[in-house]
Amino acid sequence: MSALFRLIFIVPFAYIFSCAAAGLTIYAAWQHTGFVLEEAQFELILGSVFVAMAFGAVSFPVSLIGIIIAEAFTIRSFVWFVVLGLLNGYILSWTLPEFPTVFSYQGMFELPALQGFEASTTAYLAGGSAFGLVYWLLVGRNSGLEESRIR
Repeated sequence: MSALFRLIFIVPFAYIFSCAAAGLTIYAAWQHTGFVLEEAQFELILGSVFVAMAFGAVSFPVSLIGIIIAEAFTIRSFVWFVVLGLLNGYILSWTLPEFPTVFSYQGMFELPALQGFEASTTAYLAGGSAFGLVYWLLVGRNSGLEESRIR
C-alpha cells in the first residue's frame, strides 16, 4: 500500500518540485547575467514559474521513461538522476533555443569547457542538473522496492 501511495502521490509532487527548481535555476542564471533586472523580484517568481512549466512539459516523456527505469531496476544513484536532468535540459535547449525576449545572450556564460554550447544551452543544463538533484533528494534515494518491503 505504501508503494502505491508513493507512486501515485509522492513521485508526481517530487517531479513538480524538481521542475520548479529547474525553472528557478534557469531564470536565476538569466537574472545573474544582467539580462533580467535584479529589482524585479515579482518577475523572477513569475518567470521562474513559466520556465518551470516549459521544463516540465518538454521533459515529461524523457523523465517518465527514466523514472520508470529507476523504479523498476531500483536505481538509486545520484548520477542517474543528474544525467537524466542534464538530458532533459539539453532537450529543452533544442525545443526552446532562446528565451522569447528581446535580449541577446551572447557571452552569457564564458566557460572554456562550454565554448561549443550556446549560452541558453548552458542555463538549461544547469536547470536540468538542479532538476536531477532535487528529484534525487526527494524520492530518488528510495527508488524501487527493497526486499525488506516485500511481504
